[in-house]
Amino acid sequence: MMKETLFNLIRKGHYNISVYTAEIFERRCQEEIIRSDEDKSSFVYLEFGFESIRAALKTEEDNEIFWDLFLAAIVKNGRGCDLIGFLENETGIGMLLLDSKIEGWIRVKGRIEQTAIAASFDQMESVLTNLVKPIVYPACVQEPLASGN
Repeated sequence: MMKETLFNLIRKGHYNISVYTAEIFERRCQEEIIRSDEDKSSFVYLEFGFESIRAALKTEEDNEIFWDLFLAAIVKNGRGCDLIGFLENETGIGMLLLDSKIEGWIRVKGRIEQTAIAASFDQMESVLTNLVKPIVYPACVQEPLASGN
């Protein structure tokens, strides 16, 4: 259901945005881990769960407003290298902020919140703060212990 809602919002807003299928998004995440390891770079992984966001917003109208403002902010302020895709079983949207650290998420979060403030939608900050937990790779992976060799 949310998949169709998102695609309708993308069409309605004439947003030039691509959302990967869950399978392709998972593959891109794996490729990014390999690339980051090789390049000694980092990225931020984010999940936006449909059910948790819907529950926090209470009404279907607020849920649609949330996603419309989210998409508008991403299109307006997004970088061409950031990736968006469905999570497994289409339970939400995942996002990769490539070549970023936590500051990248803070900037994106701020831009989404600014878009919501301009539209008088005061629930955005609470949802993003309480329900979206950024994971920074490779900082989320404990460094292997050095061997005695």
